[in-house]
Amino acid sequence: MLFKYALAVTSCLVVVTGLETELSHDGTCGNGVSCMGSMFGGCCSASGKCGATLDHCGRGCQPDYGYCQDRKGMRSPDGTCGGGLGYTCKGSDYGNCCSQYQYCGGSNEHCGVGCLSGFGDCSPTIKLRNLLSYSRTSPRSTPTTFPTLRERRDDAPPVNVSSPATTGTLECPEANNTIFTTDCGAKFRIECGLDRRNGDIWYSGNGFGELTLQDCISACSQWPSCVNVNWFVAFPKGPCYIKDTVMDATFDLPYVQGGVMVQNCTRNAPVATPSWAFPTTVASSTTVTATTTLATTTPATTTPATTTPATMTTITPITEANSSTSTNSGSLCASGSPKPTGNEQHERCVPCEGQGGTLPYCGADAFTNPYEFTPRTCRTVYYNFEITNITASPDGRERIALVVNGQLPGPPIEASWGDTIMVTVANRLQDNGTSIHFHGMRQMNNSDHDGVPSLTQCPIAPGDSMTYKFVASNVGTSWYHSHYALQAWEGVYGPMIIHGPTSKHYDVDAGTIMLQDWSKRTVSSMYNEAQDAATGGPRIMENGLINGMNTWGPDGTNNQTGQRFELSTKFEPGKTYLFRIVNAAIQSTYKFFIDGHTMEVINMDFTNIKPYKTKILNINDGQRYMVIVRADQPVRDYWMRADNQNACAGTRQSDDIKGIVRYAGSPGVMPTTTKYNYTSECVDEPLASLIPLVPLNPTDTDETFTEDITIAANNKRLFKWYLSGTSFYAELQDPTLMRVLANGSEPTLSGDLTLDLPDLHQWVYVVIESRIPLPHPIHIHGHDFFILAAGTGVYTPGLTKLNLNNPPRRDTANMPAAGYLVVAFETDNPGAWLMHCHIGWHSEMGFALQILEAKSTIKETVGDGVCTLEQVCGKWGEWTKRTGFYQPQVQPESKK
Repeated sequence: MLFKYALAVTSCLVVVTGLETELSHDGTCGNGVSCMGSMFGGCCSASGKCGATLDHCGRGCQPDYGYCQDRKGMRSPDGTCGGGLGYTCKGSDYGNCCSQYQYCGGSNEHCGVGCLSGFGDCSPTIKLRNLLSYSRTSPRSTPTTFPTLRERRDDAPPVNVSSPATTGTLECPEANNTIFTTDCGAKFRIECGLDRRNGDIWYSGNGFGELTLQDCISACSQWPSCVNVNWFVAFPKGPCYIKDTVMDATFDLPYVQGGVMVQNCTRNAPVATPSWAFPTTVASSTTVTATTTLATTTPATTTPATTTPATMTTITPITEANSSTSTNSGSLCASGSPKPTGNEQHERCVPCEGQGGTLPYCGADAFTNPYEFTPRTCRTVYYNFEITNITASPDGRERIALVVNGQLPGPPIEASWGDTIMVTVANRLQDNGTSIHFHGMRQMNNSDHDGVPSLTQCPIAPGDSMTYKFVASNVGTSWYHSHYALQAWEGVYGPMIIHGPTSKHYDVDAGTIMLQDWSKRTVSSMYNEAQDAATGGPRIMENGLINGMNTWGPDGTNNQTGQRFELSTKFEPGKTYLFRIVNAAIQSTYKFFIDGHTMEVINMDFTNIKPYKTKILNINDGQRYMVIVRADQPVRDYWMRADNQNACAGTRQSDDIKGIVRYAGSPGVMPTTTKYNYTSECVDEPLASLIPLVPLNPTDTDETFTEDITIAANNKRLFKWYLSGTSFYAELQDPTLMRVLANGSEPTLSGDLTLDLPDLHQWVYVVIESRIPLPHPIHIHGHDFFILAAGTGVYTPGLTKLNLNNPPRRDTANMPAAGYLVVAFETDNPGAWLMHCHIGWHSEMGFALQILEAKSTIKETVGDGVCTLEQVCGKWGEWTKRTGFYQPQVQPESKK
């Protein structure tokens, strides 16, 4: 079966506040229209087209209107300078001096001590004006846009450090220690040049734009718990941070102003969170709803829940009885038969019985076909996970995070090939459902444990739990994560290691390296802006983390926060080390490398491959690689790097996502090693290098279907992805699997976005095409797919060459920018499965479809597992009714 998708050009308009440039709405740029953060790629070519390829980012690229490959010596377009960006401040609109914090300006703060002479002048040229208005203003109104490029950065001033003088103003430092009185009678002591970092109130819009410090203080006085503010000087509006705690201050920061409450309101004191704090489209203060299958987004509560210590694992020779329970006579549960999936290992289980070998892998090796053989280990591995909300500071800046067992990332799931894995997930959140998906696990005849709300289950309600059970039929490295809304990228994720034969020997397993992007604001709080086609659009993340750690701010500055990840294993010369690398980011493509060293790639996703060598590894969202590194360099300390490729999705600290690798006997100091040179691009590893160790060939397709994929603003001015004119949507309370089990039908909320594949052992070909020069990582559940072709340009049936001779096999593959991806899979796994873009924003906006495979046999594979599904859905329904939570009921949404 052939499914053909074509991505068409969208139209939207986004204003980037403070830059006085529009965000490209049609893929063109220049003359005040920027590509940075657009849907079409982040670079503006010489011909005025947005894209993410070298044609856009290389020679002739326009740095004033997006990211460029070679930026060294270019005039700063946004007030940043030096470092990995290489921009110079000389002649910029922000001042000629580049400060030690890598921001342009003209004050003594920029041009004095620490000024970077190689990136501009180092002599004061302008006077920094810090203005404090004492004039009465009209009642506060909620800003319709936030200063996207003015979000708080603790280590540096805002990019624009001047503000126009106005009538009736008083400048700092003269205003320092004076008292300002608000309309409600609250009194605040003014602080000039002090930054009281941290203590911010948990509010998704914190850091909103205000014209003056007076406006910022007035907003604070309307919030019951607010006692302190910081306001950053910027034009036209500076970010205002409201706080419920007065923290210690960092001094001598002339671009920061603050106010500390010395007397509470004497009249009209606030008793509830002000109405302007909530988006006007939301019906209540407790939920923020979105309109896609995976997109019911609820802000987390501020109260940290009690967390549990690192999870405990036990391995036993028997398997527990099915954990589901039956409560209602006459329900589907009452008629369910024992689940005959092959997952059960009974008390009389004999390891490797009938398989002709011994443990650990019953005679299997790296050349054994994992689709036909799974070791009979007779072992079960148990995990208990609690999903909680905590205050975390992975880069030194506090914010709310949703985590597993109090850890970021969560504790690893570790098992051997053939083991049964049981994971009990308890939801200890107050205002969020949850689930856990085991990324890349094929879940043979076991789709009810795939962990996708609205498709295979209802969300696990607060206070409820669910046990997932599956056999580790794959070998290699992956990760587990929540599949509820954007929860995975708030911190509900962790590594998953399935030990098995590898295609090359190594000496030491150095562990998992998990890469992710991060911002002080939660991704859930950014979602409404990300989908807003009128005043929002794609987000620019602030930082990246390696195993949940990184710094914020340049090295060597006095207010850098956070800590670098440091590999606990010390390299010993001559030995080889295995690294398990996972890209868990919401949008970022990384180039991963260790300075001076070469990697030998031995596994992609869950597939052993013929080893090949590379200095730099390209890894897209959701992908995994296992690499071997030989310790063959001089004894010293080395940088491990994960450089984000800004041409595709922006990260402000894109070239400073680093960890440390030390040799035994090294000085133990901050590394000074030099990075490899490369061309910035968002690509997969070369397909010619990804040769599976076990050769398998797909056969010809059986039937042909054609679909179109587009992206556009809907009639509510929200970005949505469309398949055949319809954006994917499904109800959390009405999962596809439950509907199929009940009456053999499937929900139709998204029109014809279910691929109904009734017959087993048929080959399905999927062609995804795009005219937009921006790539997409495509992930499939329940299968590995064969990558038959990928390239730039247009796919032409009969002319585009397909590789049917042992092509790469994986579960996440990159569709090239302005190109096509052709994949194939065999229908051998009955169930309801999701296929979607693994860029979190895109899947939330409807870039997904469901595959209903061998529908007539699904009930046999679920068996009495339906009892668990009924119980979880029942608890979810009770919780939503009790709390008033709702998911919008919509008709199939078509592109207008």
